[in-house]
Amino acid sequence: MPALTAGRLRRGLTEPLLPVAALSLLAVAAAALSATVLCWASVGALAGFALSGSV
Repeated sequence: MPALTAGRLRRGLTEPLLPVAALSLLAVAAAALSATVLCWASVGALAGFALSGSV
């Protein structure tokens, strides 16, 4: 098993897969429940995350 270094830990914590997946699931769940405001809020959060340069 490779050693956990600071660089590897930082890359793992800043990987955009987890927040994008969580926000996408939230958007789909909100759309399925007809929660329009929550759906658009999660889509807006995804757009903001993408535009921030974090992706």
